[in-house]
Amino acid sequence: MSMSGPLVLSFVARSGTGKTTYLEALLPELCRRGVRVMVIKHDVHGFEVDKEGKDTWRLSKAGASRVLIANAEKMALMGRVDGDTPLRELVARYGGGMDLVITEGYRRSGMPKILVARQAAPSAFDPHAPEVSEAIAAVTDFPLELDPVLPQLPLNDPAPCADLIVALLRRTAPVREVTGVILAGGASRRMGQDKSELLFRGSPLLPQLVERLLPLFGGGLLVVRRDTNQSLPSLPAGARVVDDLLPEHAALGGLYTGLALAPTPYVFLSACDMPLLDPRLVSWLTSWGEANSDVILPLWQGFPQPLHAIYSHRCLAAIKESLLSGEFRMDGWHGSVRVQQVPEEVWAEVHPSGHSFRGVNTPEELFDCENGPEIQTSSSGVE
Repeated sequence: MSMSGPLVLSFVARSGTGKTTYLEALLPELCRRGVRVMVIKHDVHGFEVDKEGKDTWRLSKAGASRVLIANAEKMALMGRVDGDTPLRELVARYGGGMDLVITEGYRRSGMPKILVARQAAPSAFDPHAPEVSEAIAAVTDFPLELDPVLPQLPLNDPAPCADLIVALLRRTAPVREVTGVILAGGASRRMGQDKSELLFRGSPLLPQLVERLLPLFGGGLLVVRRDTNQSLPSLPAGARVVDDLLPEHAALGGLYTGLALAPTPYVFLSACDMPLLDPRLVSWLTSWGEANSDVILPLWQGFPQPLHAIYSHRCLAAIKESLLSGEFRMDGWHGSVRVQQVPEEVWAEVHPSGHSFRGVNTPEELFDCENGPEIQTSSSGVE
């Protein structure tokens, strides 16, 4: 999807075709695929949403040009307009944060269209109508003879149409400016020593990770330590050591610090106890997913991996709110932002073993990793 705004698709059909019924089936399919959808319906007959006697109705009658009512779950805006508001203006004004805007109607909008046709409907499409020339697909229960020839999707199964829309959204990979962030300030109680001082295969682990990740990020790399009293091994040139802004708030405080101090809109978060971190997988994650996702979160063995994930600066407000409420979990604030999970079968095409996600909490786990696979030290090549 383009960073400039959501994809707009107009679903058009003759009256009586069952377009709204089809959209009722399509929307859950899109939601299951992680697509945020707004629907705009054009009504040529006129409508009223205010009920006589309600507060919003009374305030409108008293002279308010617009009345907005809102609570924690919904909002609605009532107002008078002098004529049809252009579709592009509606999308620009209200479509923020959406991946997709579906419109019912707006035949003359010039937006890409999906035709909906039912054999039992009263009339067929005029092959010379503007909506046919602007169509990208048709949803139908009988063969349509159209010029140009369009993909024809089943009317009784919305899944193929949902797949088509997701493919359109993902046609352009997002371009993210990313800073690497390595957390090095953990307490390391089970390890019995400061993890930032761990040796891995004969040399300090933290400098190995910095050297491995630094070439991947245009924004450079931040190493977050507890405070100025924590000493770190000598690090490769280009790494910037910063003190944790919230050292008493575990990994979430470290993420907040990384996002607050990074010079780019995104960070890749990892920790100093991940000896098999694969730069090829990390590089792939930086350009995967929808462009307006706030968190790109891989799943490994059925569990989210928050210390091997991409985060947007848009997460800062939600994290701050979580910390102020006393919630320090890495996922306690996810409901306030756009999180896109990366299924294992997707990232496994790049990194089949899953070793990149392994953290070490005990000397035994560190020993096990030392006897594990060799590390891919470049973002190219095959594991």
